[in-house]
Amino acid sequence: HSWQPRLSRLQNLRTVGTMSGFYDILSIRNPAVKELFRLRAGGRRARLQRGLSLVRGRQLIHSLGDYFKFKEVYTYEPRDSFSAYNAERVVRVQKAVLQHVLFPPGREEYAKRLDDDELVLGTIQQPEPVAEFHPAPQWLLAVDGIKHPENMSLLLSSAVALKFDGVVFNSECVDPFSYKVLESSQAVAWTMPHRYATPGQLVELCQRHGLMLCAASVDGMPLAELPERSSKHKGFCLTIGNEARGVSPDLMRSCTKVALPMSELMDSLNAGVAGGVLMHAFACTWGRTL
Repeated sequence: HSWQPRLSRLQNLRTVGTMSGFYDILSIRNPAVKELFRLRAGGRRARLQRGLSLVRGRQLIHSLGDYFKFKEVYTYEPRDSFSAYNAERVVRVQKAVLQHVLFPPGREEYAKRLDDDELVLGTIQQPEPVAEFHPAPQWLLAVDGIKHPENMSLLLSSAVALKFDGVVFNSECVDPFSYKVLESSQAVAWTMPHRYATPGQLVELCQRHGLMLCAASVDGMPLAELPERSSKHKGFCLTIGNEARGVSPDLMRSCTKVALPMSELMDSLNAGVAGGVLMHAFACTWGRTL
């Protein structure tokens, strides 16, 4: 029948006449739902191509929204709650559709146990990486191949709490702007300067700024023997490596190795905790130059 295509379109996307730009989405086949799914499951490259991050959770969306405007917010909530969101557009979506975006098949029961506050999604412009850290950095964190969102979150949270000047990621890390990292860290590092670098670029960056390049390693210098900062170094860059293999060999050759006697740092999910202890030790021992 001629009315069937029109009815299908209305089921997918219905405009609310009294509030221009507010929509209801009822189907997982809606293009906006497919785009959300790509942002969730497509990896760092998919998010970089679009310049967007996916954020989950009402509280986190409100917290980020206090300072940054979201492109879109997708929620099951009634329309009278839409004005609380700082977004260009708020879209009303059925809970089942939001669950489809967030969870692969087989996790339906887990999804049903979630608090409804977690079934709110937002898309927001990603922070741009910096070409250079300004002013001249003295404390940097380098993250080399960290895979677990919880560890990335712990490292970023420690870097923010200790007022590090920036973070350098390599291409093998879990995406620091994935919704799992943002949720776990509550996006505390959203405004922290960051950039991506190869081992060679990181070494050159440290040489240019007079930073001692260090790496966490099981066979490194015990933390208790960490020397005071020498006159030739203006600061340090601490590298935390992958949970299983540690810092990559190409980078390790250029690093001074340091270790926590009580922690292996490798083959462990505690790399985030151990990295935080090392960051604190360096910050306290070396301090900052005036």
